[in-house]
Amino acid sequence: MKDAQGEGYLLARDDLFDWTDTLLRDFAVQGPVLKKKGQTVFERIDDPSSLQLDYCSTMLAPRNFIYPQRQEFLHIQRSSGQTRVVTPAPAARNILFAIHPCDMHAITVLDRIFSRDSWDFSYNKARHETITVVLNCAKACDQGFCSSMGTGPFLKIKDGYDVEITPVDRAYVMEFGSRRGRDLIRKAANLRRITGADLSQKKRVEKKAEASFTKFLDTKGLPELLARTLNHSVYKVTADTRCLNCTNCTMVCPTCYCYNTEDLTRFDLKQVERKRHWDSCQELNFARVHGGNFRSSREARLRQFVTHKLCTWVEQYGCVGCIGCGRCMTWCPTGIDLTEMAKEIQRDWSPAEKR
Repeated sequence: MKDAQGEGYLLARDDLFDWTDTLLRDFAVQGPVLKKKGQTVFERIDDPSSLQLDYCSTMLAPRNFIYPQRQEFLHIQRSSGQTRVVTPAPAARNILFAIHPCDMHAITVLDRIFSRDSWDFSYNKARHETITVVLNCAKACDQGFCSSMGTGPFLKIKDGYDVEITPVDRAYVMEFGSRRGRDLIRKAANLRRITGADLSQKKRVEKKAEASFTKFLDTKGLPELLARTLNHSVYKVTADTRCLNCTNCTMVCPTCYCYNTEDLTRFDLKQVERKRHWDSCQELNFARVHGGNFRSSREARLRQFVTHKLCTWVEQYGCVGCIGCGRCMTWCPTGIDLTEMAKEIQRDWSPAEKR
């Protein structure tokens, strides 16, 4: 989305932290911060100088601030013969600052899940109160293949975000995807309208970023192929020799959305809490129902993860569930790579079957 003149803005790199400092006065700004052992995490910042803007990826995606790992839904207290429902306090107005395009895409995927057929009040409230500032990537991550998934290294979506920032020579191209994004940009000092030369430079940065990828996945016809090869040996071999069912892949995946709800009651019956927390299809008891477990084998659970991300998600939500961030393989203790599993199936698919 552009303004009435169809233009964005240019902000000098030296002025970016001043702009961020202005935002800190009105918002809770969550940005990438470098921690010990070289890990970058998203956390609330008090000083713009703590931002790590050239980060590659984070273990947990910034969606954690919209869809938290643990969340209290209801708190009931009984006193003086009366029952009072205590709901959680409203969240502060958040800005997710400098999130990568793939993570922004992941949030819009969660929108399809929590904002359409199944309306989730808590998610949508946090989503409405959170402003997203996307930082386009200047280079590919080692395990990233977002270019293959159409989710990066530059922002591909047309709506659902607020601000898009692109680092160019000694400046940032600032564009907006919403009215509140436009208003946010205009809080910056020393803005100037971008020119055709600025947009050409942005395009050159994008091409250079695209050329830096070393990991790829051919997704043409992949959902249909995976649906026809559910008994491929790659699932059993990988599950038996490498998969630990540790659930790391689902915990770090920015589009995984399964959760479990718990009601906790004190013995004196004076306090009840209802909470939810992330759950995982890779956990043994996840698929346990009356009469048995329909994914009792490690092979079945691993296949569920791969095929849901790259196949059945399309039927459910009209898009793939993988954004190509590479987190699942980065944080897998044994380095299981779902792209290599998909490629093995593609290699075994005979030309006759292709026709």
